[in-house]
Order: sequence, then structure tokens, then C-alpha cells
Amino acid sequence: MIRLLILAAALSPAALSAQTPPAPKPAPIKLVPGPQRAPLSDEGRTIAAKIYGTPDPRSTQLAADLAALRAERAAMVAAPPIDLDRLEALLRKEEALQAESRTRANDRLMTLLRALPEPDRIIMLQNMANPPKTVTAKPATPPPR
Repeated sequence: MIRLLILAAALSPAALSAQTPPAPKPAPIKLVPGPQRAPLSDEGRTIAAKIYGTPDPRSTQLAADLAALRAERAAMVAAPPIDLDRLEALLRKEEALQAESRTRANDRLMTLLRALPEPDRIIMLQNMANPPKTVTAKPATPPPR
């Protein structure tokens, strides 16, 4: 019984904290609501303009290819009988193009985040976590019966 008490005292949080210094905790990221978004610093805006200033030529081509695929799919569906193998090939091609588009956009974002100084990186991530709220029109209420 005494051994258990000694062991419990040795393993108490106070005893553990006395043995090892506490690790420094990172400052918590406070999420800022959409309307109160913080802007990037001048340096951060310069870096972002440099990275996003030149458009990615492949993304323009990807958008055009996706639009052409969607138009082809719409034309195919409008004129039965539908060739399911051809439709499947179109859907797979569209899926691959969308994946490439997302990958390219994510790569540019990661390039930006790596280039930004830490305060701007935190601001950018906060702004991504809290996108601005869009105002949507409320549906008309039906008249009472």
C-alpha cells in the first residue's frame, strides 16, 4: 500500500513537471470571423503578387479542355442512344483534368505559403479557414393559406 502511495506521488502531475521543463506551447491561432479578415502585410502582398501575378498557362488550357468535355457530354446525353463506354471515357478524362487542376492550384498555394513570412502565413491560413460569408437571397415565403 505504501509503495502505491509513493508511486502515485512520484507520478503526480506536479512531480512530473518538476522533473522535466515544460515544452513551449505555440500561440493558439484565433479564428477571425469572415467580415473582420486581416490583410497581408506589404511584404506578403508583394510575394503573393509575384507568385500569382503570372497566370499558369496550363490552368487556362485545363479550363478550356474541361469546358469542351462538358459540352461534348451534354451533346451526347441530348442525342440518345447513349454510348455508355464513350460516356465513361469522357467522365474519366474529366476526372483526370479536374485532379490536375486541383493539384496545380494546391501547388501554387503551397509555394505561396512557404514563401510568406510566418505572420502573413498565419493570416493567410486564417482567411482560408474563414472564407467571407456570401449573402444569399432568402427564398420567397409562400403566401399563408
